[in-house]
Amino acid sequence: MNHVEDHASQIVAMYEHIHSMESLTINAQTMATFDQFLGLLSNEHGSEFATQVLAQAKIEAVKPQIQHLFSMASSLYEQHWAQRLVASTAAQQLLIEEYPYFNHYQRATGLEINAVKSLAEQPIEHVLMVGSGALPLTSLALHQAGLQVDNLDIQQDDLLLGKQVCDALASGNEMNFIHNDICQQQNLAKYDVIWLAALVGDEQIKNSIITHLFEQMRPGAQLVVRTAFNLRTLLYPSVDESGLAPFQLKLKIQTYADNFHSILIAQKPI
Repeated sequence: MNHVEDHASQIVAMYEHIHSMESLTINAQTMATFDQFLGLLSNEHGSEFATQVLAQAKIEAVKPQIQHLFSMASSLYEQHWAQRLVASTAAQQLLIEEYPYFNHYQRATGLEINAVKSLAEQPIEHVLMVGSGALPLTSLALHQAGLQVDNLDIQQDDLLLGKQVCDALASGNEMNFIHNDICQQQNLAKYDVIWLAALVGDEQIKNSIITHLFEQMRPGAQLVVRTAFNLRTLLYPSVDESGLAPFQLKLKIQTYADNFHSILIAQKPI
């Protein structure tokens, strides 16, 4: 067995191990197992190696199940932390000192904000976060950057929990929370930038979302799509440059730090 086949077998074996657990609960043992699994999907693996691993029949057979598992685990993880923050009497301190990915969100969102501002011909003011979820840390970072933020999520329970988190971390914020399917949301021309979370929908749904956004957004508005490349496409339904058409791609950021998603920034032509 060569290195590519061995790596593919390790990924499948780890997925099957996680899948065989009686239940997914957020605890130290489960997180250690997921960290080990994520290590197999490191962005540090080169593109040629990743392409060969992804082409393995055993990987193609389980890719949809891995994406579903990761989406479910991510949702549970966000809910776990959201509930802790809402229940805390020192939510800001808890977030900064104990949430493992706090710095990641700060840096990633800061990178995106700087990018859209540098690409925009007019000041960025009003933005929409699609798939804000139970732990809307991106929305909070956008709010802290002085932007007017609307949050949209198809899952009402997560949306309401996310609102509680925002109230706990940014008392007096004026963010809006919209329960809807983004493909049913009509009044999108008011937004200067729309963020699309990495775990919103599968590839087919993402294509439908991008088509709807193009129809509804105003010319000149920007779309930020969080996606993945190489082995990380096993975790996130990915979007490539061609998948953004007829938007015009303005910037592509392929990050090699493991906790970072990749970023596509596009604009509706003026």
